[in-house]
Amino acid sequence: MEELTYSSIYNSTDGIRIEDQIKTALAEITKSSNILSIYSMNARAIYFFPVVSDVYQLSIQIYPLTPEIVAKIMTKVSEFSTKVIYSTGLCLVENRCFWEGFLQEKDLTKDIEEIQEILESIAEVKGITIEKVSK
Repeated sequence: MEELTYSSIYNSTDGIRIEDQIKTALAEITKSSNILSIYSMNARAIYFFPVVSDVYQLSIQIYPLTPEIVAKIMTKVSEFSTKVIYSTGLCLVENRCFWEGFLQEKDLTKDIEEIQEILESIAEVKGITIEKVSK
């Protein structure tokens, strides 16, 4: 029977390693040797994504939070990126709302400065951070 998932239990963080089955599965689906890892604090999960170009982490602080502003931000993101590798969705942290997304450079249709300007034009955006994920 074909496996859909792989799992392991570790006694401590010191013993954590990536199982050979997982490495093999990742190697089979990626066209490069680059694997993006993301630890989601709100989901308490670790994700791995094969990537073929540089990756940017985009963090947007929003206030006030309304359904309209969420739609506006997602529309703006689709104006400069054809794909989002992973996003946190909306997260509340001490009365502040954030959206974080990871974007491959190959999927961007605008440069980083233009992306910054597009997002800064939204009144409800109170802060933006765009950083290249280090290798």
